[in-house]
Amino acid sequence: MTRKILIIEDTPTIARVQQHIAMKVGYDADVASSLAQAKELISNNSYFCAVVDFILPDAPNGEAVPCTIEADIPTIVMTGNIDSTTRETVEKFPIIDYITKENKQAYHYLEKQLQRLPRNENVKVLVVDDSPSTRRHICNLLKRHKYQVLQANNGIEALAMLEEVPDIAVIITDNEMPKMNGDELCSKIRSLYNNDEKAVIGISSSDAPHLSARFLKSGANDYLRKPFNNEEFYCRLSQNVDMLEQINIIRLQANTDYLTKLPNRRYFFEEATKSLKCLKKQKTPSSLAMIDIDHFKAINDTYGHDAGDEVLKGLSICFAKHFEQHLVARLGGEEFAIYFADTSKDKALKQLNTFRSFIELHSPEFSKEKIKFTISVGFAQGPVYQIDELLKQADLKLYEAKETGRNKVVS
Repeated sequence: MTRKILIIEDTPTIARVQQHIAMKVGYDADVASSLAQAKELISNNSYFCAVVDFILPDAPNGEAVPCTIEADIPTIVMTGNIDSTTRETVEKFPIIDYITKENKQAYHYLEKQLQRLPRNENVKVLVVDDSPSTRRHICNLLKRHKYQVLQANNGIEALAMLEEVPDIAVIITDNEMPKMNGDELCSKIRSLYNNDEKAVIGISSSDAPHLSARFLKSGANDYLRKPFNNEEFYCRLSQNVDMLEQINIIRLQANTDYLTKLPNRRYFFEEATKSLKCLKKQKTPSSLAMIDIDHFKAINDTYGHDAGDEVLKGLSICFAKHFEQHLVARLGGEEFAIYFADTSKDKALKQLNTFRSFIELHSPEFSKEKIKFTISVGFAQGPVYQIDELLKQADLKLYEAKETGRNKVVS
């Protein structure tokens, strides 16, 4: 979905830079050089956000800011300077941010903010505070930046909420609460989740000199003293969410095969081992398939390695579609594995045979050279709870499939 942004700026060169930044990030940008033009565009369009110049020919005192705010458009204000009078005027309104047009860094910052807003729609933040007014204030600040917001009255409720909604990314917690203080809650959260899984920001109105250190030693990522400055609140929150995002990117890169974008061998072994421990407790049999492209060396020798890569990529896309409920990985070369966590033997074999037939029929569509190829599959199931042993058993069946004609499933 392409999001629309309204840029209100009367200097053409600056408007072009802002429009370029917005389009680079993925927005569909409309530009207005006056308040009158902006009002006309707002009446005919729905905007995800707006970038507003504070001084315009027909709005010299920031009149464009309440215009976009009243239209319920999240607003970033850009201005040539931010003297005390301008700052007081701007801060009266529930804007996203204000940026001074001082240097190149201002436009880098604008780009970051425009990237963050769509991302924030998928970020869940839990606000923990026994004061309804404080909770309401923080929730309004978060919603302004398009975060998904959840609330809890105290630490006990917060832990229950985390269990109910495990993909909460950030917890903002007051310290002075009944039943459980914020630093205690922080310790409980850290016993369940690492710093790179969830960020915790402590807040308090207490002037106790060591409270911030106590929070940080309990595992908090950050701390703010109430009443806090909204601008600082947003900066600290954004930095913590950015940190979680960067860690997720690094983790994804570490666990993903660079060519096929499927999980790699390392991730496969880790996740399958976790699952096998659960199956062992339940005394449930484990299932695994090994898949190999028939005569793949001949494909590389005949058509070149680029064509071989196309074959691997095309096959991997099919794996993702046909086995989306199961753990699929590229183990290396032309060898793949599928781990079936909770599937009967008959159902798994039916899926594998359907997949084998599909590849035989559609494989020419994967490459420019229309290379036709087939796959061989070895399947193993039994009370085996070591991934190495399970792979070994499936590999023996794969070898049997290869030796008895290829293009078949052997179990």
